Amino acid sequence: MTAARSRQWISVSLVAAAVAGTFWLYIHTSGQARTPSGASQLPELYIVQPDWTLFDPNGQADKRMRAERLEQWHHEEGARLFEPRMQISDQQRRRWHARARQGRIYPDKASIVLEKQVVLHREPETGGLVVTTSRLHIAHQGDSVETDAPVELQAGSWHFTSKGLRSSLGGQRLELLGQVNGELRSKRSPPEGRGIQE
Repeated sequence: MTAARSRQWISVSLVAAAVAGTFWLYIHTSGQARTPSGASQLPELYIVQPDWTLFDPNGQADKRMRAERLEQWHHEEGARLFEPRMQISDQQRRRWHARARQGRIYPDKASIVLEKQVVLHREPETGGLVVTTSRLHIAHQGDSVETDAPVELQAGSWHFTSKGLRSSLGGQRLELLGQVNGELRSKRSPPEGRGIQE
């Protein structure tokens, strides 16, 4: 009877250990995100140093965009941009330059969002208008820019801050949206974009 009872205890112990192990495995893995079968931790497409140039009807370069890298991920509408740089000519043929740490370009290629340390300036760089912000939406092939993020704007010796901005680059109108403050400074600082943090 002792040997039979000993075998019974061993069987019960093994079953209990198996149940405890299964329960621990269930608890340990249930809180972790599961990757769907076939899903990859890599983008579907990536391009190193993409460079686009759009031409006007007269065959002159009108807009240019470059980046360190472009990535298209599964189930994301737009492609991610890293270190994007843009050059835009407005309707009056003035040159504008934009740069940021990150961005996103959408399938219609007419809408781009720049994010993190965004700087937009009009030539000449030493005397033109400079906008710094943390997020900027550029639409209509570069003719329209807007943001609801805090903005710093420098124009000559003038320095403005506001809660947002809306502008048509080809027009003569730029709107600062909400809580606008301005001051006249004796010396203009270079367009580093350091005042606005993400």
